[in-house]
Amino acid sequence: MNKLLIGCMLIALLACRENRAQQEKKEEMKEGIEKIGNDIKETAHAAADYLEEQKKKAADDLEERKKEIDEKMATLRSDSTSRGAEARKKLNGLRNDINSKLHDLKNASAETWDSTQLKIDTLLKKSDKEWTNFKQDFKDLFQ
Repeated sequence: MNKLLIGCMLIALLACRENRAQQEKKEEMKEGIEKIGNDIKETAHAAADYLEEQKKKAADDLEERKKEIDEKMATLRSDSTSRGAEARKKLNGLRNDINSKLHDLKNASAETWDSTQLKIDTLLKKSDKEWTNFKQDFKDLFQ
């Protein structure tokens, strides 16, 4: 009977040790999961900050281009020739494209940012080319 009692006590003692070890493992896993969760949150915040920075830079570039166009259009308002009207029409079309991309930029989400950024970069390259061509075509209006 004593041997049976000692055997039961040993089994109970081993079972308690096993539960403590399991509990410690569970706590370690819980801490690890919390750390991973915090790391994910930090990464998400960093990505959101980066996205906002990229959006601001693109918006600044578009606003600068729009300002240049507005200045040239203001200069052309006093010109009533057909060349002046044609130049204003081209500038207005380019300005409308920029306004459209600014609207797209402001509404861009993280999921659509890559395609929006590609469209903005394409527009800026296109507007650089058009701006250069415009200045060559209408250089007589800006002398």
